[in-house]
Amino acid sequence: MRPAPALLAVLALAACAHDVTARFPSSPEQATGRVALVFTDVADGVTVAIDGVLVVQDARTERVVITGVPTGYADLSVAVGPTEKSARVWIEADRETAVPMGAVGEAPLSAVRSLAISLASVALYALLR
Repeated sequence: MRPAPALLAVLALAACAHDVTARFPSSPEQATGRVALVFTDVADGVTVAIDGVLVVQDARTERVVITGVPTGYADLSVAVGPTEKSARVWIEADRETAVPMGAVGEAPLSAVRSLAISLASVALYALLR
């Protein structure tokens, strides 16, 4: 494989968001449920804490699922880039509690567009020299 296509493939995969799964450190005998944070767009710099315990740090994602959260009320703190939100959510045993979140993110194709513009600029510079 030539270096240029391989580099482009690696950059494209690195820019993609992926779902994040984390586990809250609870004891095995506790009744637990799941919390799913669903963002409206790709969110960059996602950090999540539940009851003061950091479970996700600086992720790029559209969805975060946290398992092993003890039942009852849980204090959820979410930071996305420069914004943050705190909420108290009810967790039921063996169920998923969905929390929709707005995302201060970039348009999905903006990274590809920026890459294309950069490559075009380098090509134009090389042609003009």
